Amino acid sequence: MIIGGLPWERILDQARELADCGGAPVPASAGGLADLAVSGPAEILAVSREKTAQSGSIVLSSGGTTGPPKITFVEYGQALDRLHEQWRPLSPDSVFLNTFTPGRMWASHYYMQALAEHSRCRVVPSGPLDPEELPYWLDAFAELGVDSVAGTPGGLVELAQGLLDSGRTLPVRTVVWMAEPWTEVAEKTVRAAFPEAGFWGNYGAVETYVIATNTPHCDLRVLHLMPDQIIETDDEGALLSRAGSGWTVPVVRYRLGDRLAPAECPCGRPDGLRVVNRADDAFKLQGSLLAAGELLDLATSLPGVWEAQLELAREADHWHGARRMTVHFTGPAEPEEVRRQLLAGSARLYSIAVHHPEALTTARAGRLARIERTGKVPAVVWRDPS
Repeated sequence: MIIGGLPWERILDQARELADCGGAPVPASAGGLADLAVSGPAEILAVSREKTAQSGSIVLSSGGTTGPPKITFVEYGQALDRLHEQWRPLSPDSVFLNTFTPGRMWASHYYMQALAEHSRCRVVPSGPLDPEELPYWLDAFAELGVDSVAGTPGGLVELAQGLLDSGRTLPVRTVVWMAEPWTEVAEKTVRAAFPEAGFWGNYGAVETYVIATNTPHCDLRVLHLMPDQIIETDDEGALLSRAGSGWTVPVVRYRLGDRLAPAECPCGRPDGLRVVNRADDAFKLQGSLLAAGELLDLATSLPGVWEAQLELAREADHWHGARRMTVHFTGPAEPEEVRRQLLAGSARLYSIAVHHPEALTTARAGRLARIERTGKVPAVVWRDPS
């Protein structure tokens, strides 16, 4: 299925242009999308290096936590001209708190800085704040007049909960979010702390920058594909093609890491999509294949479970095989009751537990594990056999 619209002739012209600067070769007989090669990190690296050779660039990376880093050269403008045609969360009078993590070649912090500069507003580049730090900063943020904030949903909920716990508030009118999906509890917490705020989201990757956007008029879980792009939905990961100038990186059939699906939105804008799950979320527990996304959806549907995360103890010499799984969760539910309901809700998990009862444990957590480099809450945390 295709999301968006882009004439074949424009895609073909773009593919030929990219082939001349390190992209995949184009068969002379190509007559449709299926005739073009799927591209990946190697093509992104070659094309982005070539395209930015004269303009200068920021060298950024995705990956690098559980696998090799994927490098992209991004022009300093970071495609803000094109983005601002569709999506303007900030105005010149905004005072913008940027809680994304700087450093380690991770794009989000620098993208938010560029967004603030392009919007001609004031920006406070704080980076992430631990809950125990927040009381020391609230007076400063209030004095500065912070009225907009950016972060992952996981980071924003900690900021919001810290404010609620302290009895303090900030007059936040704009919440800019990306990099993670929202849980129901996280959304309620952030809206409770910032009841007047509109939520502005966007979806993309370091390699592609923004693909789709979301505004306060949208369903929070629906994003809209930007013009001059198409998405081919695919179980192995959606394929993105785009044409025209102004992008950070032009791509044809670039394999994203997520499964995407078409979606309707109450705002009425076309080309809506939902992020279904990661395309590579399958793993084996005691030799039986499971999907992390399905298990997490089941866990967070249970009463008293707010958020959940899988910790997998890796089998020796088996990259995607686990011998034991712990479901960590936040919320007031009792761990044994969560375990019982997980087994009742998943026939495959129940079958594993019959033969290997030690393979599944559950544990309540005050805070789920985060990736230090990015601040994201990963769905799965792998532990080595030791």
